[in-house]
Amino acid sequence: MKNYHELKTVGLEAYTRLAAGGGHETTNLDSPADTVMTDFRQIPPLTMSLTESISDATQAMRKVHVRSVIVTDSSGDFRGILTVMDLESRKVLSQATSLGLKRDDLSIKDVMVNRDKLRGVSLSALQQGTIGDLLKTLRNEGSMHMLVVDPASHEICGIISASEIARRLQVPVEINLQASSFRDLVDALFGRGEAV
Repeated sequence: MKNYHELKTVGLEAYTRLAAGGGHETTNLDSPADTVMTDFRQIPPLTMSLTESISDATQAMRKVHVRSVIVTDSSGDFRGILTVMDLESRKVLSQATSLGLKRDDLSIKDVMVNRDKLRGVSLSALQQGTIGDLLKTLRNEGSMHMLVVDPASHEICGIISASEIARRLQVPVEINLQASSFRDLVDALFGRGEAV
């Protein structure tokens, strides 16, 4: 195992200014859409098995500070996605009741959104679009997350998150997003009542 060394620290009394993003453009609705993609080729996603409990999924998401889990089967094949919104929805209690289980006894497969019900955007479309285009797409799909696919390799190569867009655009968003909060986010960005 490598030997790590503590880095030398300095006092901050003499530091009064924040560094400017010299030459770094601010993110806005006209910025390239791919700038808000979490690229799985650079940052591996949190993945979990279909059979793991929703309690374990919740704990794992909190631990690594993400709002979604990519769900795979025992072969490692993509099966769907589970989001914080899924876990906070009425769907969880409804599913538990219909299966005669307690909430904590549900597995990811009981609550996740299956891949056949998901829509994605191609990497090339994302590279040609803007964040405004992406927000309109998310709004029309009624989704807080959109997976990015590479048709050439038939791989899922990334994910777009409305909360990441909100963070990058510095638009206030509640931590516990509800279905109406996404509409509020889009209204804040595009103006209330305007057609997007």
